[in-house]
Amino acid sequence: MKHSNHHADSLHKQKAAEAVCGRREERDSEYRKRILTSAQSLFEKHGIEEVTMYQIAKEAGVGQGTLYRRYPHIGEVCSDLLRSGTAEFLDSLDSSLADADPQKAALSQLSQIIIRIIDFIDDKAPLLAGIKSMYTDKKRTSIHQKPIYVRLHSVLETLINSAVSQGEIQPIDVTLTVNTILSSLSPEQYLYHREVLGYSKQRFTEGICRLFVKGL
Repeated sequence: MKHSNHHADSLHKQKAAEAVCGRREERDSEYRKRILTSAQSLFEKHGIEEVTMYQIAKEAGVGQGTLYRRYPHIGEVCSDLLRSGTAEFLDSLDSSLADADPQKAALSQLSQIIIRIIDFIDDKAPLLAGIKSMYTDKKRTSIHQKPIYVRLHSVLETLINSAVSQGEIQPIDVTLTVNTILSSLSPEQYLYHREVLGYSKQRFTEGICRLFVKGL
């Protein structure tokens, strides 16, 4: 009987602990949604560089301690905002490659992929640049080692190798070519051309495609 009571007590404690954990996860999820929604709204109104962690906490209705436990600085907030959208974008690129007509010219696909990458960068450039600026004093990782660029490298490498095998272009150094394309498509490059030199997205896109599609 004692053993039975002990077992029942243990199960009760386990269920109670699981309930507490479940409530904590639900609360954390709610805090995350409020913080990210508030941050996105503030970024759109004022620009990332003008928003402080204090403003985000106040807008979200959470304590600064609660905010800082989840996000040490605004760069982490930007990273979380980008994470799900970036994953969906990369998955869509992979799917477009998998579903593409095998008879379709690889260079034509390359051009379309570059256009989609630039569209994504145009939409997300402030967040991407904000993330980079927050990490300037920390250990720096090469752009080519970042997960998004590793995925993009795989997509572009596949298309350029296909262009070579199909006879559209002569054999080239694929790794160097892809790395150069990705460097040219960095948020900093795009924002410099758009905001400092006055390039439109169309002009920038046409220039990149001229260099790295027609130029191949």
